[in-house]
This record gives sequence, structure tokens and C-alpha cells, in this order.
Amino acid sequence: MLFKNLRIGWRNIKKNGIFSIINITGLSLGIAVVTLILFWVVDEINYDRFHKNIDRIYTVYEHQQYSEGQELFTYCTPFPLGKEFITNFSEVENATTFANAGEQLIRFEDREYKEGPVVCTDSEFLNIFSFEVVQGDKNALEAPDKIVIDEELAAVLFGNESAIGKIVKINDNLSYSVGAVVKTEKLNTTINFKILAPLNLAESFGADLTRWGNNWPRTSILLSQNANIGELNSKITNFLKEKGQENTTLYLFPFQNERLHSYSGKNNRIQYIYQFLGIAFIIILIASINFINLSTAKAEQRRPEVGIRKVLGANKVSILSQFLQEKGIMIVLSLLLSAILVLAFTPAFRSVSDKIVTFSLLGNKYMLLMLLGVISTVLVLSVVYPSLYISSFNPAQAMKKTRLKKQGKVGAKNLLVIVQFVLSVVLISSTLIITRQLKYINNYDLGYDQANLIYIPLNGEAKNNHEALRQELTGISGVVSLTRSSRVPFYGGSSSWGYDWEGKDPENRVLICSMNADRNYFETLGIQFADGNNFPENYSEVLDYENTPSPQVILNEESIRRMKIKNPVGKYFGRNGGEERGVIAGVAKDFHFQSLHNGVEPMVIMPLFENPGYIIARINPENFTETINEIKKSWAKVLPQSICEIKFFDDSLESMYNSEVKISALFKYFSFIAIFISCIGLFALSLYIIELRKKEIGVRKVNGAKIGEVILLLNQDFIRWVVIAFIIACPIAWLIMDKWLENFAFKTNLSWWVFLIAGALALIIAMVTVSYQSYRAAVRNPVEALRYE
Repeated sequence: MLFKNLRIGWRNIKKNGIFSIINITGLSLGIAVVTLILFWVVDEINYDRFHKNIDRIYTVYEHQQYSEGQELFTYCTPFPLGKEFITNFSEVENATTFANAGEQLIRFEDREYKEGPVVCTDSEFLNIFSFEVVQGDKNALEAPDKIVIDEELAAVLFGNESAIGKIVKINDNLSYSVGAVVKTEKLNTTINFKILAPLNLAESFGADLTRWGNNWPRTSILLSQNANIGELNSKITNFLKEKGQENTTLYLFPFQNERLHSYSGKNNRIQYIYQFLGIAFIIILIASINFINLSTAKAEQRRPEVGIRKVLGANKVSILSQFLQEKGIMIVLSLLLSAILVLAFTPAFRSVSDKIVTFSLLGNKYMLLMLLGVISTVLVLSVVYPSLYISSFNPAQAMKKTRLKKQGKVGAKNLLVIVQFVLSVVLISSTLIITRQLKYINNYDLGYDQANLIYIPLNGEAKNNHEALRQELTGISGVVSLTRSSRVPFYGGSSSWGYDWEGKDPENRVLICSMNADRNYFETLGIQFADGNNFPENYSEVLDYENTPSPQVILNEESIRRMKIKNPVGKYFGRNGGEERGVIAGVAKDFHFQSLHNGVEPMVIMPLFENPGYIIARINPENFTETINEIKKSWAKVLPQSICEIKFFDDSLESMYNSEVKISALFKYFSFIAIFISCIGLFALSLYIIELRKKEIGVRKVNGAKIGEVILLLNQDFIRWVVIAFIIACPIAWLIMDKWLENFAFKTNLSWWVFLIAGALALIIAMVTVSYQSYRAAVRNPVEALRYE
């Protein structure tokens, strides 16, 4: 019986060739794309899961509160905090402190490299985090003159030779021997590093390892078994208040949540997980709706078969079994084809998503559970429901000739098509809004002109020779202007609330970011002044009447607003209880020194006396390439053995939104595929409906109906479905995208015309899909339709 049913099923699949191909293609494409989406989701979920004690690792966060609701959530904590936690709280089994020092100059023998991130940490780092040591001693960082490097850097520096014991220099002033090599390649980790260095490297950058007011490193703790996290959180809340940071509370955040959940509750990456799972559900639902609609539509033609079998004694179970087996054949074929499509799409998916996708993920428990859910959904929607529908035909009704149901009635098929269009409009409008937001970001006025700007990081000897470099580079004709600074604007800056100013209200606490720059900074970046003047040309002019260094400073408009100071130019501004006195020389117009996820924060720019971190130059666009080559040559004159690493503002600004750009690209591709699956299903359904109405069309044409009238007649139902879907989809799409835009402090508007365009596109897609079949039916000779009557 099984073999007989399979043979009948295969015969019916071949008999309904075009419908079978569309069913199998749509379903297999849907399953393939959903599998790729699940690869992305599982890759995100897998971050940091290789750490053995991840469920007991917590990061200490600070919540700093200031005036006017200004607040800061940060994992930057004081250096002594970890040891103090071990001493004071029995729940803390171990703790480590580590600070990201970014890229640094690395020298081995006569070769120079720019590598990073370099992380300054203590000896407990590798005891808490489970990075695999492939060479050397896990406890190497107990020695103040040893470092740990990753395998990739070891291969770059030493080739096939053993790295252990090799001496490298960092920034030309500190020498270390390699004590261990760890494996980080292809690890999904939120802690990225090329080098683990002792904390004395942080001291070389000016860090005070004993000062409670110096918040730079992260503090991660390992809880003891069965520790009560709630009780510990209540104990540590006011710990820093007792150390002088009265506006700061502490709390613990699970390390395993850091990839997908933000400590502030904003910009949670988990939203992308929900969005992609939502798209996966939409795609598999659309594919299943196609399968249901086409299966039940073609089932109408098999009513006589079902009726005859029931009259001859077949029961509902045997008929159900036959149709389940028939649909099962199509599901198996769809699964096989989807496996082929996954293999074909994977290289392109890796390129777009920047994910290291391997088929070993298929063995992941999360992947298996989600795939099981997908297949179960497909089976229930695409197999069980159509089979139950067919097997439930009444014998008497089934023996009658099939008739099309009354037009205009919203039946199951129509309802499912409306659902498809609702989902399509939601996807189209969401894609348009995401694209519009990214365009808004790219065109937003940052308060400075980023076009044709380059910057060169300074390390080691380059810092010591910054004046010679400035003179050489300024002499290049293609360099329009040049400046030196401690930071580039998109990397933010260190911040402090310990500033004082003339007329300050003691209760007014303002967190102010700071940086150092020379007087060319504003001209080079194109930053305008709202009040006052630039730094004086000669820094000796900033000495006050008592010959105490009293640098003039420049504040941004947001600082002046938060400080509530009127006529600020010429007024006192300082910190550390008046030990560092200054005068406000000018007020710069607000410019963005962070991503547009954040608003403009208060900023103070102080004059640069020494140790710049960067050279920034504006290049003449007419001879851009030649100027870049000249800069490299001039650099080589001053520092022949040093690397000239030129970076572009535009590239760095774009990288700030790299996650949004990649996710937007994936969203577009997946949305296109979902709409394509809808289209092929709609094409097949329209073909079926038109076939049922061919005699009606013939009669209408004999009675004088024109081609346009016939096309409108056949398309009017689809137009009605799109309009209904548009009305339902608009509020859904608005709610989803309004929530997504909350992640940006500066964002585009949810304009009504975006949704109107989405609805129009859905209508155009539907009409293009069905109109070809409508036109063919309208121009057909009516004799062909009526000759058997």
C-alpha cells in the first residue's frame, strides 16, 4: 500500500508539473534561507560560550549620575577594584583587571609592526577566561617582563620558530619576552586582543594603579559556587561612594549577556536576533502559505477521486494517509533541494554577513532545536492541513463538478494571500526605513567636514618626533592644513566631572569629555566658533600673572549649556580644587565625537603641549593619491624604520555603523527572497484561478467585453487584497521601526509616504505577477474556452 500511494503521489506531482515545481522551489528556497538565518543567529548566541565558567563570570559596571538627568553606564572602573572585591566579599572567588590600549607599535629585531588590540592585564586573566594556551606557561603574566600573544601574531613575528623567550619592544620604550601563546583564531569572543601585557604597560601611558578616581580598566570577577548574585549586588552598590565617587553606584552584569544585551538597556544587539528570527518566521510562513494555497486549490480538482474512493469504502484515515505520503514526497524533495541551495548560498552569505559560517554549527543544540521547530512548522502547515482538508470532502459534494466559490467572499485562500501581502508590506517598508536611516547617518552634519581628511596614529619614536613630522608634512603642497591631537573625534575622549568654573552651583555636576589639540585643529576639521577665539599661537601667552601654567581652554556649546554659564569667554575654568587653573578662550559649535547612537556630550579641548596621539591632515582632492605618496616619503625621511599608517576619516566613520550596514544588507536580501517566494506563489494561484474562469471569460468576450475590462476583472481581487493588507501592515511596520530607531539619538522621521511607497510597491509587484496571466486569458480566442459546451 505504501509503494502504491507513493507511486500515485509521484504521478500526481508529474501531472501538475508547473504547480509542483513552484511548490517545491518556494518551500526549498524558504527552508534554505531560514537555515542561513539560523546560522547567523546561532553564531551570535555562541559568543564567549567557550569559557568554562561563563555562568559565574560577571563584569563590574558603573552607573554615574549627573545633573539634568545626564548619566553614564560604563565598565571603566578603578584599577584597585578587583583586589578589593576579593578581600571584602566572600562571594568573589577571583578577579581580574584589564584595559584595552588599542593598537601599539611592536618591534622585533629590525622589523616593525602595528598590532592590536593590546590589553594590559594581571596574572589572573587566563585563570578566569578560558583562552587555550598552545605554547608556554599559562601563568606567564605573573612576571612583569613577560607578555602573552595570540597564534596569528606569533606567526607574523616569528614564522615557524617557537615564540617562547623571544624579546619584543612595545612603543620602543618597554621590552618584554614572550611567555605564552594562546589561540584566538575563529573564536566568537567579545574580548579581542593580540597581546596581553602586564599592567606596567598601562603605567607607561600615565595610568595610576592605586588611584580610585582613575576609571579606565574593566574588572571581571569569578563568583564562588552557589554565590547569591542579588545579595552581592546590594553589597557593592555604594562601594565607590565610600572611595570618594559620590555619584557612582556599582552593579554586576553577566558576562555571557554582554554580546546581546547592553548594560544601559539601550542599543541591545538582541533586537537583531529577534528581527532575523522574525524574518525567518515570515519566510517560512510565506512558503508554507504558498504550499497550502496551491495544494488546497489543486485539491478542488480531485474531489471526484476522493468521492469515488469513499463510495467504494475507503475511510478518512486511508485517504489522509495517501495524501500525507504524497505531500511527504514533495517535502523530502524540498529538503534535498534546500540542502543544495544552502551549499550554493553559503559563500555569498559569508561575504555579506562577515560571519565564519561552518556546517559544524548544525551540531549545535540551539541550531538543532530551531531547525526542528522550522521543519515541524513546515510539516504542520504544508502537509497536515492540506491533507486534512482533502480527506474531509463529503462524498456527495465531492462527486459534483468543481465550481469556483462566489467572488468577493473572504475565504481561507484569500485570507492567506492577504497575510502574505501584510508580511510583504512590512518587509518592504522596514527595508526602506533602514536604508533611509543609513543614508541619514551618512549625510548628517557632524559639525565638521570629514571629506578628504586623513589621520596617522603616533606611537614610539613618532611621538617623540611629532614636531619634525609636522614640519615635513606641512611643506607638502597637497596638504591643505594639518593638526596634532590626543584623539580623533569619532573615538570620543576621557571624561571627568571634577571641573570647576566661575559661578558654579555646587549641586551642578557635569560630566565633560576632554582632549588635547593644537590651534590648527578647528581650521583643519572645519569646526566653527560660536563665541570667543582659538588658542593663541604662542603657548607662553597662556601663563597667568603669577607665572602659573594656566592654559586657555575651548568648550563646546553643550558644555556651556550644561554648566549654565553666561558670557563664558574670559571666565575661569579649572579642576582639582583650583590646582589646574584655566581661562575659557572660546566656545566651539557642537560637533559629534561619538556615533550618532549617542547625543552630543559636553567637551573641553585643552592646548596640546606634548605626546600627541594623532596627526590629522586635510588633503587637496585634486591630487589626493600623489599627496598620500608624498606624505609617506616625508615620513620616511624623519623615521626611515617606522610605519606610516594612513587612515581615512570616511572609512573610520563608516566602520562605526558597520554592524548596521551588514545587517541592513542581509535584511534587504532576505526581504527580497521573501517577496520572491510570495510572487511565485501568487503567480501559480492566479494561473489556477484564471484557468477556472476561462469559460466565464469566453462568455464575457462573446458578449462584447474588451481586453482591458477582462484584465481588470481578473485583477480586482488581487488589488482588494493588497489594499486590505496595506491597512493592516502599516501600524505593524510603524511600531517595529519606531522601536528600532530608538537606538539612535539622531534619526530619520517615520514619514507616511514611506509606507505609501511600500504599499505601492506591493501593489505593483502583485499586478506584474498576475497581469501576464490575465493578459493571456483576455486575448485568448473565446472559441477555445467554449468549444466543449
